[in-house]
Amino acid sequence: MTKLLIAIVHADDAGRLVEGLREADLRVTAVPSRGGFLGARNVMIFAGVEEDQVETAMRIIDESCHSRTESVPVEMLGGIDANWLPTEVTHGGATVFVVPLDAIKRI
Repeated sequence: MTKLLIAIVHADDAGRLVEGLREADLRVTAVPSRGGFLGARNVMIFAGVEEDQVETAMRIIDESCHSRTESVPVEMLGGIDANWLPTEVTHGGATVFVVPLDAIKRI
């Protein structure tokens, strides 16, 4: 069965990921986005794959995408007394959705 992989990754990891997926002869589309608590620059990677390619794609995603720790800018705290809030946030890596598809048509 054909699958659609949707990977949301940090922008710093996206180029390496796209290159790795293309080297594995997988077709990919990258769409810039923003999100999360820090409003981080992300990229949504779309790849239509056959079921036997899912494991390869997931391995490439795992090898290409890494978590990182960043300081929370004071202005994001909205002027509240937030000494109890963490000043660093770990984010990044990849969030991957694997969705079944009836077909992929290239026109």
